[in-house]
Amino acid sequence: MRKQTRQALTLLLLAALSHTAPAQTGDCQFKDAEALKSYLKPGKRTTPLIMAHQGGTEDGYPGNSMATFERTYSKVPCVLLEIDVRATADSLLVISHDDELALKTNGKGLLSKKKWKEVSKLRLKDPYGSMTEYLIPTFQEVLNWSAGKNFVLIVDKKPETSITQTIRMLQGTGNLYKSVLICYSLKEAQLAHQLAPQLMLAVGFNSPEHIDAVEQSGLPLEQIVALTPRELQESSFYQRIHDLNVTSSLGTNGNIDTLQVAESRPLYQKLRDSGGPDIICTDNPILVQSIFYKKD
Repeated sequence: MRKQTRQALTLLLLAALSHTAPAQTGDCQFKDAEALKSYLKPGKRTTPLIMAHQGGTEDGYPGNSMATFERTYSKVPCVLLEIDVRATADSLLVISHDDELALKTNGKGLLSKKKWKEVSKLRLKDPYGSMTEYLIPTFQEVLNWSAGKNFVLIVDKKPETSITQTIRMLQGTGNLYKSVLICYSLKEAQLAHQLAPQLMLAVGFNSPEHIDAVEQSGLPLEQIVALTPRELQESSFYQRIHDLNVTSSLGTNGNIDTLQVAESRPLYQKLRDSGGPDIICTDNPILVQSIFYKKD
């Protein structure tokens, strides 16, 4: 597909979806690093924030697609929109959860071994394996769309993807102050902090030993989001994290998200009322939004 045709198709899809609801407003505007840090600070709210894993994958919408991002943004106020960043063989950063193309597209082989010219023609599969008309977006495409919109961008930069290139693109598109960068090690988090001292970072807090290591890392704790186990922990676990002024996130993707609504609803409600995690990362952000903020 030629570049002009691809861009025209994307614009038409986004224009159609943008009529589903007005753009988000309220306190979800981040003009500087302090604004996002204050917004994510633990203890500020009784209901957890909602993080959309891969942007959400509900109702046949494929994860990590522009149409899905737009739909979730239009329906979940101030969503934390999580995206996955990988690099093609010719070093173009694109949005894809997996390196193996057959898992989520009509392609074969590894994304990291393919050039963008080939990757750009692939179509995405929906959560049920059916082919859609949606294409793999570039990181630049998402960042251009994101700039100026009122939500938090959660950037899952895969370990083999250049951290320097990722951060420079966040800076160059005006997205740095609204972003949280997921890091796969404390060493990587320390490098990210050197490159962008004001950037919010997410790191693993899977055990008391991990918490000890983060405390001793020299990272600014008020700029950290704790990625905790996918099973609800004892309240003392979250309290220790909160005592460090760190926000905690729990993922329901691959867990509660896979259940039928009748089964998952009370489990989401339990998480909402637990007083533990500050953020729930889910494949079903629109459903969770309706449960967390049910109108009487």
